[in-house]
Amino acid sequence: MVDVDLLAKSRALAKVALAGAMALVVLVVLLPLFVDHATVSESLIFLWGIFLLLAAIILGVALAYVFMTRGVRQRDEESAVGPPLARASGEDAAPTAPGGTNNPVPEIALRLLTGDERSVYRRIVAANGAVLQKDLVGMRLFSGPKISRILDRLEAKGLVARERHGMTNRIRLSDAWQEKA
Repeated sequence: MVDVDLLAKSRALAKVALAGAMALVVLVVLLPLFVDHATVSESLIFLWGIFLLLAAIILGVALAYVFMTRGVRQRDEESAVGPPLARASGEDAAPTAPGGTNNPVPEIALRLLTGDERSVYRRIVAANGAVLQKDLVGMRLFSGPKISRILDRLEAKGLVARERHGMTNRIRLSDAWQEKA
């Protein structure tokens, strides 16, 4: 789970950095309107460009952080109040840990997955953390070879583990995830 206080403090800090960087970018962009170009040395123009670049980088990082943590905050608020009916049964609902507990899958893990990986991972979580590979293929979600490639990537990321089970594989959530859940 996300530490709500830490998230709120870091979002507030990012918003302050965002506002400050925006003000700096605006001031630096407006500077040429007030200063005569003929009297300014080339080194000052170079420093002005570097300063503008750094302010824009700070602005971009702060903006990205605010937007990336927005979904985490909304999910935490919904879990405190209760999930809306539309999301409670939908594909967008956060998967839960094996055994039906309410611990969601780590948000960062889901964000780092592609759409196909996320879909397969959610199917495994929905099956209480273990499913046969042939059953994943039988769901007609993807072809057999594509399921195998997706599982290779999930296994390389440490999210699932494969165990031989007769002529197929049993896919289960990795031990690292189950310990944290």
